[in-house]
Amino acid sequence: MLKLTKVSKIYEGKVAYRALTDIDLEIEKGEFVAIMGPSGSGKTTMLNIISTNDTPTTGKVEIDGKNPHELKKNKLAKFRRNELGFIFQDFNLLHTLTVEENIVLPLTLDGASVKEMKEKAKKLAVNLGIESIMNKRTYEISGGQAQRVAIARAMIHDPKLLLADEPTGNLDSKASKDVMNMLVEINEKEKTSLLMVTHDPQAASYSDRVVFIRDGKLHSEIYCGESRQAFFQKIIDMLSLMGGDGNDFSSVRV
Repeated sequence: MLKLTKVSKIYEGKVAYRALTDIDLEIEKGEFVAIMGPSGSGKTTMLNIISTNDTPTTGKVEIDGKNPHELKKNKLAKFRRNELGFIFQDFNLLHTLTVEENIVLPLTLDGASVKEMKEKAKKLAVNLGIESIMNKRTYEISGGQAQRVAIARAMIHDPKLLLADEPTGNLDSKASKDVMNMLVEINEKEKTSLLMVTHDPQAASYSDRVVFIRDGKLHSEIYCGESRQAFFQKIIDMLSLMGGDGNDFSSVRV
């Protein structure tokens, strides 16, 4: 589904900065993978390259067999809209629009009919438990609700790959659990491949495996076994082993 081959990123400047070095990573269809590592380790750079917001200096990215970095501007915009879904820490919702209008925004760009948009939005809203707030503005809803709206918007196109950047970063522990349970449900029901960057070991413990990155290189990876609690503990142990500043990882919530 997703394959990175020897991906490196160097930012030129007075002093060249190497953000990523020879990253090899494969994610199978329907797999849920979390990326963790200290601040400045290259997690966000990697996500930006996969999402085509940035380009690799060397190496290749393939999503469902295609290299999006070889597409021309218009085709790339369409590829991002149809193949990828994005969920951000700060929700990235438009405050001038209602919840429903935010959810269907990607479809309006494709010129879908109003009937089709409303039907798709309603189905997602029911699944995510937000049908009662569809006519509200985004400043009238809670953080947890806003993230559900963001998930609905990301899923409106039935993307093959969902990219989440700190999706629980601005949420309290209950809202975090709700959002993570929803992402797991989407992953399992829709077989949507999911790649999530997070500082939160609790959020990471919902994934199938965690890939650890440090100083722009792959450090290690661990797989979830039968017990999520044991997996959570393994994640904590690995983060301790990697060291780093205490502020690099969010406070642990069990």
